[in-house]
Amino acid sequence: MSKIIAIANPKGGVGKTTTTINLAASLAIAEKRVLIIDMDPAGSVSYGVGLAPENIRAGTFEIFSGTVNLLETIHPLDYLNIDVIPCNVFSSEQEIRLSEMAKNRIRLKRQLMSFLNTGKISYDYILIDTPPSLNDLTVGALLASDSVLIPLQCGYFALKALQRLMQMIERVRKSVNTELSVEGVLLTFYEKGTRTSMRSVQQAMELFGDLVLRTRIPKNVTLGYAAYEKKPVALVDISASGSRAYLSLAEELLSKTKPALPRYYQFEKMVDEPVIV
Repeated sequence: MSKIIAIANPKGGVGKTTTTINLAASLAIAEKRVLIIDMDPAGSVSYGVGLAPENIRAGTFEIFSGTVNLLETIHPLDYLNIDVIPCNVFSSEQEIRLSEMAKNRIRLKRQLMSFLNTGKISYDYILIDTPPSLNDLTVGALLASDSVLIPLQCGYFALKALQRLMQMIERVRKSVNTELSVEGVLLTFYEKGTRTSMRSVQQAMELFGDLVLRTRIPKNVTLGYAAYEKKPVALVDISASGSRAYLSLAEELLSKTKPALPRYYQFEKMVDEPVIV
């Protein structure tokens, strides 16, 4: 059966898309078949893997509009064993329309379950890249997922931004998706030996304990260059520290027996406002 992982954090710039693309590539290198679903209207995944707008037949927009079968939205890549469902939103009108359709938060889950039950294509992993906000698209991804991988940029403000996400995960788990768990908290933009990164690691461990993954994604120029090349970093320079880190992340996730339920009681001291599912 496919394992569905949402990559989520309501703060932008923490490495969600970079993690989605490079984790997918690392899992594919480990001989796993991977599907990426781009739920961010910015469409960064599509650009990051080299999908030109003129070559996109259908995508997330059609999934929510119900105008095509999900199978028709899948675009195979020319490299590795990765398929992509792009977020084909090319105008402000389409983005507004997608936001309206996404209010039916269960639609993605129903479409995915229906598709997977046909058995026409099977995947080991399905990774969902989410927007940098807790909107209906993000909640829809959480409802459809087995677990959540949370990229956490080393720094105080990125850590504070997680309070609403953790509340939302808890509410989704207690209401609709009772099996939802946390795959792990992934520290990104890590700089070994700096006070900021050291303190970020310390605070993350205090708040999340064993939810913090051993792998840490370093600041690495090759990761940024790979985006310009529109390829995963492993296909640009397999020896780069960013490449080795994402290969290590894939190995760590593959070796985990079961994702954990978050220890919310540790996080309550940072929670200031309720979040309604």
